[in-house]
Amino acid sequence: MKEKVQKIIKIVLGIALGVFIGRSLWLRQDGRARPELYAANSAPWYTPLLLEGAILAGIFLLGGLAWWAAGRKFKS
Repeated sequence: MKEKVQKIIKIVLGIALGVFIGRSLWLRQDGRARPELYAANSAPWYTPLLLEGAILAGIFLLGGLAWWAAGRKFKS
């Protein structure tokens, strides 16, 4: 049971990381292809990634806690 739970946690964390990397690459490419859209804003092109990175860090923190809790729960 412990292995199943930890495998699910690894899959969720991998998906979250993959989505963040994909979004980062897409946003960078879009900024290069259409700079006039991003020039209209006073903030740099990577500003949305800061919030998304903080959310990803929270997801990883919760995932790490869940991983740790699953290991302790099933250890006994």
